[in-house]
Amino acid sequence: MVLGFFKKIVIANSVQVLVNRVFGFSEPSGFLLLSGALGYTLQILADFSAYTDLSRGFAYLLGFETSENFQQPYLSLTPTDFWNRWHITLSTWLRDYIFFPTRRFALRHKINETLATAIPPIMAMFVSGLWHGAGWNFVIWGLYYGALIAAYQMLGIHGSWKPNSKLKAFAAWLIMFAFIVFGWAIFRAPSLAWLAHVLSLPFLPNHNDFILALITMTLTLVYASPLWIHAALQRFAKETWLQAGFYACLCALIVIYINSTNSDFIYFQF
Repeated sequence: MVLGFFKKIVIANSVQVLVNRVFGFSEPSGFLLLSGALGYTLQILADFSAYTDLSRGFAYLLGFETSENFQQPYLSLTPTDFWNRWHITLSTWLRDYIFFPTRRFALRHKINETLATAIPPIMAMFVSGLWHGAGWNFVIWGLYYGALIAAYQMLGIHGSWKPNSKLKAFAAWLIMFAFIVFGWAIFRAPSLAWLAHVLSLPFLPNHNDFILALITMTLTLVYASPLWIHAALQRFAKETWLQAGFYACLCALIVIYINSTNSDFIYFQF
């Protein structure tokens, strides 16, 4: 519960101010858009996973153990791997009730192999887009991920795929992370027309855009650092005085930040 409160009150609400500023401009440069998309990439993870952490914490108090919904999704190497780690309960439902039935239907009716590979993920992610909202942003975002999953599968790169070298693994991660960030730009953009217009503008920023972009990126890294520290502690120093000290610092920061903003969870709009 402490981790959930910290993610929402300190990280998500703070980064939201920067993200709203960037996406509120009528004609930001591509570089400024990139900084805003990176900020939103952190904001939406902190906001969504905070909601899950809090619900799991309250469930524990009542004696129930609920499923973990996020498992370091930004370390994914493929789109399938990402959706196996992101919003796991929704992804599992889409897999069991949309993807698999569509796949079985395609195989039963001996549909062209290419279509049989492409249609199930596109259908599943289209439904995911509609689930998030009726706006065209969400529909295109869902179709974007459906096309990515289909393209990777056609190349023989499935969710369990593992590169045979660290260099290939890093390249695969970097490419997938770029896809993730661009996907969140589609998801957060005020409209598709706005996004298309911004992408048509020069990428390099003017002086003011450059300063704001650097500030946004720097603060995004600063606010992301506690999540990296938490992951390191969970792996190398679990149940030690370092872990206790870390949570004590989180509590202190929650008290400091608690009256600075008053934002609902992003999840509430879906």
